[in-house]
Amino acid sequence: MYRIIFSIILLLMCATTVQAENADRLAAIKETAFNYMDSWYQGDKKRMKMCLHKKLAKRSLRYFPSGKRDLRHTKRSEMVMYTGGGYGKDLWRENLNIEVIVLDFYKNIASVKVITPDYYEYLHLAKMNDKENNWIIINAIYESNITQSD
Repeated sequence: MYRIIFSIILLLMCATTVQAENADRLAAIKETAFNYMDSWYQGDKKRMKMCLHKKLAKRSLRYFPSGKRDLRHTKRSEMVMYTGGGYGKDLWRENLNIEVIVLDFYKNIASVKVITPDYYEYLHLAKMNDKENNWIIINAIYESNITQSD
């Protein structure tokens, strides 16, 4: 009887530890995704650079008047340059809502959806080393809600 009670207590303690570790992991993943979008809107290229892997693959659909679509590829260096150039800062406004939803995570990888009034993005993140909050964005694909004027 005591063994059963001890086993149940031990199992509950382990489950609590796993839940705490998962909560910490979720918070770190969300923080990276939020820092990515917030740095874009704030024009903070140093913070943007910290969020992105050196081999970032960021893509978006490019639409042509003919109806044809093509893939646009943005490298990490370009993303940092665009951020520093204020491309996103021009879009910032009071009470800007950045919604970060962790879709899934497993060990050292995660999939995240980020929604803002201007963008809808899916991100793939990875934890590249054992540092506590070292999640970085490896892949991104987005659609813009911004209307282009010619």
